[in-house]
Amino acid sequence: MSKDPLYERLRETSWRRKLTPDEQARLSELLATDSELQSDWENEAGLNRALAELAPVPVSNNFTAQVLAEAKREAAIFERTRRPAMNQVAWWFRWLPKVAVAAVVFAAGVISYQHVQENRREEVAHSLSAISQIPSVPNPEVLEDFDAIVALGSNPPADEELLRVMQ
Repeated sequence: MSKDPLYERLRETSWRRKLTPDEQARLSELLATDSELQSDWENEAGLNRALAELAPVPVSNNFTAQVLAEAKREAAIFERTRRPAMNQVAWWFRWLPKVAVAAVVFAAGVISYQHVQENRREEVAHSLSAISQIPSVPNPEVLEDFDAIVALGSNPPADEELLRVMQ
């Protein structure tokens, strides 16, 4: 379809009233130069004739009130469909306290874990300092009774003759 403004203006005028002879002459000039416009105009003219033959539809006496009520209803629907952005913000505000509590609990857990680790490090450091004060080579007096201690802990050898008899 052409975007010729003259053709479009003449087409819209034909929807409202019959074209004047001057307008009809301009239209004939346009249609003679473009076959696509010719077929489009034939369709438009046929549609205009069919619409002119239709009987007028009776309009109810409260037509204006019905139109205004429908307009208000559509405006309300538009407002409801436009609000999802606000609902998304409301969703964020509903979850914000829960997220804040979870963050505080998480932070407290991290801090307490660090505190426990620090206490363990201090205990290990204290144990190492206590061990480091013990001499690495035992005192020679401890070794004087070594043979007696070893003899006390040893078991007598097994009686092999008795073991053979029991089998």
